[in-house]
Amino acid sequence: MRIDTVLTDVRVFPLLEISREQLEKAAGAAITSVERVDGGLTNTIHKVTTEHGDVLGIKHYAGGRDWFETELTTLTLLHGTVPVPEVVQADDEKMVIAYRWIDGITLHDLRKQGQFNAFASLAEPLGRVCAWIAHTDATSPFDVTPILEQSYNALVSGRARKRIGPPLADGLRKAMEAAEPQMAFGSVCLSHGDLGHRNVLVYQAGDRWRVNGVIDWETTTTGSPLVDIGSLFRYSRRYDDKFCEMFARGYRDAGGELPDGWLLTSRLLDATWLVDMLDDENEHPQVFADCARLVSNLVADATSADANKNPNL
Repeated sequence: MRIDTVLTDVRVFPLLEISREQLEKAAGAAITSVERVDGGLTNTIHKVTTEHGDVLGIKHYAGGRDWFETELTTLTLLHGTVPVPEVVQADDEKMVIAYRWIDGITLHDLRKQGQFNAFASLAEPLGRVCAWIAHTDATSPFDVTPILEQSYNALVSGRARKRIGPPLADGLRKAMEAAEPQMAFGSVCLSHGDLGHRNVLVYQAGDRWRVNGVIDWETTTTGSPLVDIGSLFRYSRRYDDKFCEMFARGYRDAGGELPDGWLLTSRLLDATWLVDMLDDENEHPQVFADCARLVSNLVADATSADANKNPNL
């Protein structure tokens, strides 16, 4: 099962007990204030202020060495190109990264606060950020075929079929098969791997909102540019047509390319994650119910697009 934190507020790993002495060692200086950050659901993060006035995030990786090394490599690669945390220092032995704190709130919190005009104004900036990420060359190959085959098997005879029922399973498989030629659109590129609302920090500067940071790169992978777009638009009912139009404008203005039907295709590609979760051997009733709702919405939209021949859905 691929670990993700969009569908649930339950922690994936328990919080680690970190002493002040450990935080000072990670920061490379004495610290004057410490605040544990509640937003992360996998690793343990503290916000500290050093005696020199620097504000840092200290991240201890409960997920293991692969996550630590992946994020450190990715942050180094993207610094100066994409708004990511700037690494101050890293401890390879302890698997700790200290980075400059990024001001702002998550896109998730902005929406929950009911700031819908602010949320809508971020469509173009989000499009530009996704295009910048897609400009980064992949460090390893990507083949969508085995991923799709795994999803098809789960929808035909796996636990996923039992959990959402045959009609939805068959409907999703039909929609995915129809979109399969478009799912590998574009050059293989770096992919965040979990580009949801919790991992986008936004900040108000005067009357305008901007994307101030994209965080949590420990599950970075490679894929089609549509992978991150599908993750971002997983909860499609949060976005109206205007938002999608402005997102596409920002994406293209930043040099990105989008195929006809980019929104539906990217969501169908993201559905491989939903199927993977639904096919998990463990029981997660709340998560499975959420996945089923998302699949239902997706199948309905795919059916509507097919009936209306709407290339822009």
